[in-house]
Amino acid sequence: MNRRSFLFSALAASLVAAIPAGSAWAEAPEHVAVLYFENQGNPELEPLKVGLAQMLITDLTGEPGIVVVERAKLQAILDELELGHSGKVEGETASKVGKLLGAKWLILGSYFELMGTLRIDARLVRVETGEIVASRGVNDKANAFMGMEKQLAGELKAALAQKVVPQVHTRSAAGDGAATPAVITQSTGEVIVAPDAQELAAAVSFSEGLIYLDKKDVPRAREAFESAVAANPNLDAAKTELASLEI
Repeated sequence: MNRRSFLFSALAASLVAAIPAGSAWAEAPEHVAVLYFENQGNPELEPLKVGLAQMLITDLTGEPGIVVVERAKLQAILDELELGHSGKVEGETASKVGKLLGAKWLILGSYFELMGTLRIDARLVRVETGEIVASRGVNDKANAFMGMEKQLAGELKAALAQKVVPQVHTRSAAGDGAATPAVITQSTGEVIVAPDAQELAAAVSFSEGLIYLDKKDVPRAREAFESAVAANPNLDAAKTELASLEI
């Protein structure tokens, strides 16, 4: 080995050694796509499939070791496949969508509402094999929707850290995203999220706004986002979309 080759090898070895074992920098980030969830219940909640996916995308974005595919890219692929805003994307179709998005992992699932109770189920799927590597679910009163979404996002972060990038420790879901009204009990100091009867209605209006945007119907999108903010002033996602329409 000549002196130049020796020096190059020594430099490369020192750079590798400088990376801590198990560091997220040691490997390229994994791409994750969140598909639209399937509505299995109340038809009035049909638009929620889009808004729920967008909220999860927002809450998962920025996690170490992963890159979350933007919803706009997902919608472009669904339009190309003539699937529109369909929430029923399973099997080979889901795998095809994942590959077209360049994603190695998919998050998909379903939700249903019955007599005021909402249930949301999510699955983490390996695109290459279609294997379900993790399943998570939450259920509560429909007026606790925002808390449910945050809880599901937190559980998905933990699943991603365990299955996708085990070396990365996820942050707590507490404090992520939009502020939520809360009360503190005097006895224990525990923070309890106060359900808001308008939370689900706001989420549906936000979802409708996203669908109108996809259809290039800006006036109706603006109306839907305004309705969402009126129903839940803490829904930052809707306020962000409104602000972008004013630019």
